[in-house]
Amino acid sequence: MAFKDNLILMSSWEVWKESVFQKLFTYHLPPASALLQSKDLSGLNVIVTGSTSGIGLHTAKEIAMAGANVTMACRNVKAAKEIASMWKEEVHNIRVLNVEVMELDLVSFSSVRQFADEWEQRDKPLHLLISNAGMLALGESEKFTSEGLEQHMHVNHVAPSLLTLLLLPSLLKAPSSRIIHVNSVVHHLGVVEPQYWNSKSDQSICSIEAYASSKLVHMMFLKSLASKLSDRNNASIQCIAVHPGAVCTNLNEGSKRKIFFMYDAAEGSRSPIFCATSDSVTENLVKGFAYYSCSCKPGKVAAKAEDLDACSVVWQKTLDILELKDDYLSQVLDKQ
Repeated sequence: MAFKDNLILMSSWEVWKESVFQKLFTYHLPPASALLQSKDLSGLNVIVTGSTSGIGLHTAKEIAMAGANVTMACRNVKAAKEIASMWKEEVHNIRVLNVEVMELDLVSFSSVRQFADEWEQRDKPLHLLISNAGMLALGESEKFTSEGLEQHMHVNHVAPSLLTLLLLPSLLKAPSSRIIHVNSVVHHLGVVEPQYWNSKSDQSICSIEAYASSKLVHMMFLKSLASKLSDRNNASIQCIAVHPGAVCTNLNEGSKRKIFFMYDAAEGSRSPIFCATSDSVTENLVKGFAYYSCSCKPGKVAAKAEDLDACSVVWQKTLDILELKDDYLSQVLDKQ
């Protein structure tokens, strides 16, 4: 019990430290817009999920402004098209922005599959998959989606995992590609209990714990994917989880409860943009995986995420829920 209490205390300290002191740790860093001033991303195909607001919106815009072909993958297609039009209008006398909109609703597995099918039919490489969309149902009791999954686990882990797995052929077509998952330092407070992903828990789980657990297990899924790719001598796909900081966004109703140490959405996009575009990130990959903090430096991951056996359990449970064969990854790789 003492060990468990100490572990909880250490995890809470990691979250508190990263959040309260984040502006102190990052005061010297340039704004997100400056990270790409000297970069030309022309020719890169990029998908950004959840790009109509918050971190995703700023990430998609800056990467598009740097010349990439950006696909805004989101539920609200109308809003996304209006946003894309505004971006194009901003620079219409200077350049042509390559931005398109595709519908993607992570609450629906059929929507994820349809999106992936439409993308794969284009038969072109995918250089960057920036998985930003997520949910945090603050104050809500435990709820399950129509797919039978706890809602945070569904939207923050299982659906993004399905999208990633279905887009692997396109990611493998690129000489080098990256999967960027906008994670959170609160993954330190998460638990790995696969038996409760699609059934009610014995104890009442608060929304923060459910959110933290979904972030933890998705990090473990990415780490397992990276390890399996590395074992097959395929280093073309890099898997990176990144903490954007404590950010005021629609996700946490931040506009209503802004706290002095929190970032705005533009500041929150800095570390995801850095991880997506910086060459230095490759220096800190371990078997194809890295976790970065909001300071644009490698961060400390939860002990559970260091356990590859536990990561394999998460991997297998995810495949089982998605009804994918155990050799799904091998089949994809063998076709390349």
